[in-house]
Amino acid sequence: MGGYALRRLAALLPVLFLVLVIIFHLTRFIPGDPAVTLLGPGATDVQIAALRAQLRLDEPMGMQFLSYLGGLLRGDLGVSLKTGAPVAREILLRLPATIELSVLALLVAIVVGLPLGVVSAIRANTAFDHAVRLVSLLGVSMPAFLLALVLQLVFGIALGWLPISGRTSPFFLDDPVTGFAVIDGLINGDAEAAWDAFLHLLLPTTVLAAFLAATLGRFVRNTMLETMGEDYIRTARAKGLPERAVFFVHALRNSLLPAVTVVGLKFAEMLGGAILTETVFAWPGIGRFMFDAIRNRDYPVIQGATLVFALMFMLVSLAVDLIQALLDPRIRKRMAS
Repeated sequence: MGGYALRRLAALLPVLFLVLVIIFHLTRFIPGDPAVTLLGPGATDVQIAALRAQLRLDEPMGMQFLSYLGGLLRGDLGVSLKTGAPVAREILLRLPATIELSVLALLVAIVVGLPLGVVSAIRANTAFDHAVRLVSLLGVSMPAFLLALVLQLVFGIALGWLPISGRTSPFFLDDPVTGFAVIDGLINGDAEAAWDAFLHLLLPTTVLAAFLAATLGRFVRNTMLETMGEDYIRTARAKGLPERAVFFVHALRNSLLPAVTVVGLKFAEMLGGAILTETVFAWPGIGRFMFDAIRNRDYPVIQGATLVFALMFMLVSLAVDLIQALLDPRIRKRMAS
């Protein structure tokens, strides 16, 4: 298994390099000049030219890219054009917030979507099934920003149950230990701070998990219904196996393999949604950091944030491959050979 994981990691390296090349060049096509954005509309041509030279934006694009690659090999992501702070440090400060939100949303989507899809398949064409399919359709079709605004309006403003922005309330200023607000509150022995951080997580997590949960539920339901029509399912029933065993031992297990693939593919879309979700909820993560960088034409920040998102997606893809190997004996045989 370890050798297989290393081979998969090696296969991802060319993909990562291609992502670096594409993002580096795409950022240069963002309308506007970073020097003009930083100096403001009243800047003179001399000031703009001087700042472009200072930021090395007047060099040929090929030289800029080689310089960027050289910095990456040294672990240097560059410095922010707007603040002058090292991009790596700024990203590390915000990375725990994004991981906390994304991982929790992924877990919520799986815990909610998978059981709903299974139960919906078991009770196909019943009132419960129709209700789940309707809710799933809404989850798939509703834009994330609209769902975010509705949840903020209902649960934050109208009912006042949940906070609508930020990661913690201003009066909870516990010293960060891990960077994960809920865990830090527990480590510091401050249950109230941990609960406050958890409440701040609920709305953005719901928005981020909604699409994946709806997609997963619909996919598992349809896959299980298709699986129930297979010959080996009819054979299992003919042997007198209980219906529960037919569903959960045979049908569900064979439906999990494609479901794992769907989760891995949709995780990339969820990471893209994190940019919008973090911005709407003023969540201090990499997504919001990247959104601000795009507005400011801050090339190093855009490149660094994109690199982190690409690495997160690749790690999830690797995990999906390993889980598939555990679920499918055929993959394990290919690994052994």
